[in-house]
Amino acid sequence: MAEQSTTGVPVDLVALVTALPEDGGHLPGEVVAHDAHALGHAALLLADRGVLLAGDMLSDRLIPMLDPRRPGQVQAYAEALDRLEEAARRVDVVVPGHGSVARGAGVGERFAADRAYLDALRRGEEPDDARLLEQDWLAGPHRSNQQQAAAR
Repeated sequence: MAEQSTTGVPVDLVALVTALPEDGGHLPGEVVAHDAHALGHAALLLADRGVLLAGDMLSDRLIPMLDPRRPGQVQAYAEALDRLEEAARRVDVVVPGHGSVARGAGVGERFAADRAYLDALRRGEEPDDARLLEQDWLAGPHRSNQQQAAAR
């Protein structure tokens, strides 16, 4: 399935993970907790390896997905981006849960794209975001984001 749904991703790396300790022991990095996307969402900073595992944020394929059940998500997402950007200053690679890995200038582009999207929502404008044009199914989550932004 990975070969059919992605391009440019080395398939031998798909689902290559190391299990967390069963005893709940030490994590192999620093948890960057925040209130964006979903309740209990977080990223994992592996500073010694130069990697930030961003969870369901910083995708080059998906727009920011706000939790429609929780108020204040536009602001919470912006604050989460601030926390993740601080963490990203300590790494070379950002790995989102969806989309491709970002390196170098690509990391800053991810933050800029998500901030521009959120800024357009705050202004009540339609964002100029290629991700919305590339995948028409994002229209539903985008409408939900717009409604949430308008309700604040």
